[in-house]
Amino acid sequence: MSYSVTLSPIPCHPLSTGHSVFKRAAHAILSLLLLVLFVGSHSACARPSAQLSDTAKIALDSLHRCRYMALTRGIGVAGTPSKQFVYANQLSRHTTTDQLVVIANTDTSHIARLWAFRVLLYKGDTQVLDVLRQAFSDTTHVEFMSGCSGYDEPYNRAAIIVYGYDSSLLQLSDPLRNALDSLIFFDYSKPHGFADGLVIDFKPHKTYYTTVVEQADKGNDAILPLLAKYKNPNDRERLNRLLKANMKREGMASDAGCEAVTTWNDPSFEWYAKAACHAALSQQDAYVDGILPLLWAYPSAWSRQLFQKILSPTADSFNREAAIEFLSQQAKAHPIPPTFRPLYERYVRGRR
Repeated sequence: MSYSVTLSPIPCHPLSTGHSVFKRAAHAILSLLLLVLFVGSHSACARPSAQLSDTAKIALDSLHRCRYMALTRGIGVAGTPSKQFVYANQLSRHTTTDQLVVIANTDTSHIARLWAFRVLLYKGDTQVLDVLRQAFSDTTHVEFMSGCSGYDEPYNRAAIIVYGYDSSLLQLSDPLRNALDSLIFFDYSKPHGFADGLVIDFKPHKTYYTTVVEQADKGNDAILPLLAKYKNPNDRERLNRLLKANMKREGMASDAGCEAVTTWNDPSFEWYAKAACHAALSQQDAYVDGILPLLWAYPSAWSRQLFQKILSPTADSFNREAAIEFLSQQAKAHPIPPTFRPLYERYVRGRR
């Protein structure tokens, strides 16, 4: 909104006396001061943040005092409920979307800005697109807490993490969700080389495929999970090249490689699953949670043997319980492959 002020013209008289000059100068200064006060007062009234209700101000002040952004409701080993969700709920109920946009774009607290962005996402407001675009230029580090894990991220990446973390719960229209994903894909992930952890949640849209292939042919194995989602038979050789280079560089299976092979369990990639699982179990104090989906993806003699090893009464109790829980959950969602049926009957159903 713009405001205009019409001032009466200052008459021009001959410079006859010093008194006249003084009067004209005083008149001009007074008019200028009135103009500044008039425009300034209207600008203050026009700012949504200046019109926050008392409840919203209290909620915003509470977020200002927070040292980290709570991704999860439960924080710490005890899972103590974070009050940030209470403050955000108050902010949501006592602000307009325009006020939330101002907070998300300009507030002095990056924690408050992230929460305003998060609330806008849950409201499904289309202005989140511009808010996220503006966030890409901010690299100020922000601290996160997720359960009992704490870490910090640049603000631009933090905003993407918030969107990705809540993505499955958001009631977004398809056009808005696609616009947000495309903005992240082309304006953030592509310039940043598709950093691990951000490319995995992308859907295999046709508009991405050319870029995905280009990145794969450059040897960028961060693109592995998304490339696998296309399940294009012409990409088997391309995917295998990336998996081999990834294994050689890492010396073991990577999260990106395991995600890709679990997504597309083509026989061409069974070698990777087998190598990854054997390498993981050969380590002292091995943690098997990451390889269980690989074993399930390739039901065969070798995977049954490794499952048997993990489920053995002499095996690590933590891994054994993880495998039993995994088989139990898989049985609820999918038919059990005949290869694994005896293991399921003995170790899952047999303990009931």
